[in-house]
Amino acid sequence: MNHSVLDGTPTASFADPGQARVPGRSRIRTCMSRPAVAVTPDTDFATMVAAITASRRGVLPVVAPDGAVAGVVAASDLLAGYAGQDAAEILARDLMTAPAVTVTEDQTVAEAVATAHRNSLHHLPVVDGEGRLTGIVSPHDLLDALRRDDEKMSTEALTTALTPGTGIVPSSLHISCERARLTVTGRTRTRSDAAALCLQLARIEGLAGLTDRLRWDVDDIEGRADP
Repeated sequence: MNHSVLDGTPTASFADPGQARVPGRSRIRTCMSRPAVAVTPDTDFATMVAAITASRRGVLPVVAPDGAVAGVVAASDLLAGYAGQDAAEILARDLMTAPAVTVTEDQTVAEAVATAHRNSLHHLPVVDGEGRLTGIVSPHDLLDALRRDDEKMSTEALTTALTPGTGIVPSSLHISCERARLTVTGRTRTRSDAAALCLQLARIEGLAGLTDRLRWDVDDIEGRADP
């Protein structure tokens, strides 16, 4: 029995250079919360407090009459407004941050994560192609989508590995995926079986990396002129 498909070490990283890698490939429309609770620029302070409490989110999108996102009021804005002046006189337009940083329904989770990180934001309003509010996405939504992406890739990898003809010994197989990076451990009948399985796994859509810890019983590649 030997180790590693690629170079004889117990662990080797493999990636198909022709395969596009898109971790967090799920679209925002699949994980956002809808409908989003929103207010208008003329909404008063008490209504904003009630709305943000009811939404259980950290922000309130402020929308214009045509549904376009004009700005965002955060819970911290409401607290600062309350401390600074007569709350009865405060309107959403007085507190909102504009223009709002938004993402579209068609953007990927990875793109939304990058947008939130770049702007130091927790919640992002989601808009359609016309800029109209359709939902809101939170850190929990994004993390859950990334977790589901990993689970989908793990399931696909497991199904691929257990397909008849791969040569894998089922009882030896262990697959894990974290941040779109797949690790596969197990034993195959031959080294060529292990190499073929790695090639199949590397083609899983969205995979960012593959680490194989495969072993085999028979080395049918060593000594070939062109392995």
